[in-house]
Amino acid sequence: MRRMATTLALSAWMGFTALSGLRLAQEAGMLDRLLDGGWNGLLTLMPVPLELGLLPNQALAFAATFAALAIGFGMGIAGLNASSTAVARKAEPVAGAVLFALVALVALYASSALTGSQLAGVFGEGPGFLVSVAFTFGALLFDHLMEADEDPADEATFKAVLAAIKAAERRALLENQQSNFEEGETR
Repeated sequence: MRRMATTLALSAWMGFTALSGLRLAQEAGMLDRLLDGGWNGLLTLMPVPLELGLLPNQALAFAATFAALAIGFGMGIAGLNASSTAVARKAEPVAGAVLFALVALVALYASSALTGSQLAGVFGEGPGFLVSVAFTFGALLFDHLMEADEDPADEATFKAVLAAIKAAERRALLENQQSNFEEGETR
């Protein structure tokens, strides 16, 4: 499978942003209506509400932001793992934009943590969030270094080099046989 480390990292971020978006929507009171619609079983699986103390409109705005990030991560994963190499190459800018959004998420975390905002609680306590970001960029670097360049010009050059090596081997064998024959005549 291509780009397995990147897919794993983006999948983890998709899960984090989707769950955080749902939890923020829950804090905004938007999921209360779902309780009446028979979604009780699904919502009981959700973690305890964050209780960040955000106003409902603030929590809803951040919920929408996290939902958009989750959709972007999903699009990046789908594109990078497309069966067609051409489609996967076209999806790389989408994945790059999503990674830029991850950098924006780090900026959001840093600004909320530095200002003492309640939103910092979404990212958990301690350095776990930043360590996860570091592992993500490590996975991206790993996949980038491991990916073989599939340029047709490189393949043609490789075949030409192999053909030149075989031709040189044939010439060397012929020269060796000819010199052995000439030595046999002089003896």
